[in-house]
Amino acid sequence: MWRFIGIRYSLDRNADHLLAFLSRLSTAGLVLGVALLIVVLSVMNGFDREMRERILSLVPHITIIPWSNTEDWQALASTAQRQPGVAAVAPYIELQAMLAKGRSMEPALIYGVDAEMEKGASGLARFVDLDALKAGGEYPAIILGRALADNLGVDVGDKVNVVLPASPESSQNVRFQRVEVTQLLNSGTEIDQRLVLLDLYAARSLAPAESIGLRITVHDVFAARAIAWELRNTLGFHYRFSDWSSKLGNLYHAIQMSRNLVVIMLLAVVAVAVFNIVSTLVMVVHEKEGDIAILRSQGAAPSQIIKTFLLYGAVIGLIGVAIGGALGALAASWITEMVAALEAALGMQFLHSDVYPISYLPSDLRWADWWLVCGVSYAICLLATLYPAWRASRVQPAEVLSYR
Repeated sequence: MWRFIGIRYSLDRNADHLLAFLSRLSTAGLVLGVALLIVVLSVMNGFDREMRERILSLVPHITIIPWSNTEDWQALASTAQRQPGVAAVAPYIELQAMLAKGRSMEPALIYGVDAEMEKGASGLARFVDLDALKAGGEYPAIILGRALADNLGVDVGDKVNVVLPASPESSQNVRFQRVEVTQLLNSGTEIDQRLVLLDLYAARSLAPAESIGLRITVHDVFAARAIAWELRNTLGFHYRFSDWSSKLGNLYHAIQMSRNLVVIMLLAVVAVAVFNIVSTLVMVVHEKEGDIAILRSQGAAPSQIIKTFLLYGAVIGLIGVAIGGALGALAASWITEMVAALEAALGMQFLHSDVYPISYLPSDLRWADWWLVCGVSYAICLLATLYPAWRASRVQPAEVLSYR
C-alpha cells in the first residue's frame, strides 16, 4: 500500500499549484546541478588527458646535457637506453633565437633534432612529417609552429631569418641565418607559439659551442623524476639533468587542484537543489496531514508513513538524477564540437594557446565519474527525505482530525 501511495503522491497532477511548481523547480535544480557536475568533471578530465597524452608527448620527459660539447652523445644514448623505465632516447640541441620576417620579429626556441630518432622519442610525428627537415635546398629547412608562423605572417615555402648571438670570437653582436619554412606544426598547444624544428647538424653548425644533449622518453611520465635521479647516479655528475615536472609540474597540479575545487562548488549546487526538495516535502507533509491522519487511524504504522514519503522523495530524486545524468553525458560528449561551432559562429576564440595550455576545450567523459556523480547525488536526495518522512510519521490522527 505504501508503495502505491508514495508513487501516486509523487506523480499527482492535481496537487496544489504552488507545491507542483516547487516540486518541478527543485527537480530542475537537481537536473542542472547533476548535469553541470558531469560536464565540468569531463572538461577537467579532458585537460588532464591532454596534459598527459598531448603536451607531455611533445616535451622531453627527461633531458641530459653534457657540460662539455666534446661528449660522445651516441655512447651516452646507449647507456641511457639501458636504464629501466626508459622508452626512447633522441639527441637534440636547444637554441634561443629570434625569427625575423620583414619588420616582424618573434622569439623562438629552436630544437635541432635527428628526424629518425625523434619519431620514436616524441609525439611530434603525429602532427608533422619530420622528414621535411631533410629537404634539400638553398637554405636549411625548418618546421615552424602554426601560431608562431601566424605572428610572423609566413607560410610554407617562405624564407625567414634566424637571429642568433654571435660567437665570442666574432666582432659582430649578432649573426643571421636564412632558412626556409617547409611545414607548420599545429598541435593545438602552447608549443605552437615558440617551437622551431631544425635538423640536428644544421643546428650544430649554427652554434658549434652548444652541446648535443639527449631527450629521454619514459614509459611512466610520473616516474620521470625518479628515473632522472637513477640516471644521475649511473652517469655521474658531469651532466645537467632536468625532467618535465620542473617546467610543467605546477600546471599539472593546478589542473588537479582546480578539478577538486570545482567538484566541491558544484556539489554545493546539488546540495541546494536537495534542500529545495526537503522544503517541498515538508510542505507536502503539511498539505497531506489529513490523508496521513486517516491512514494512521486505519492502522497504518509510522514505519509505513516513513516509507511512503521516502518513496515520494526517492521518485523525485530519481527523475532529477536520471534526466541530469542523461543531459550531462550528452553535453559532455559534444561540448568540444559545440564550443568550436560557437567560436566559428561568433568569429572569436575562447582559449588561446598563448594564455592556456591548449587552444580548444577538451572533454573526457569517464563513466566511473558519471556513476559516482549520479550515485552520490541520489544518495544525498535519499538522506534529505529522512526528516520530512520522520515528521510525517509523527502526525497525531486525533489532533489533526479534530480540526477537520
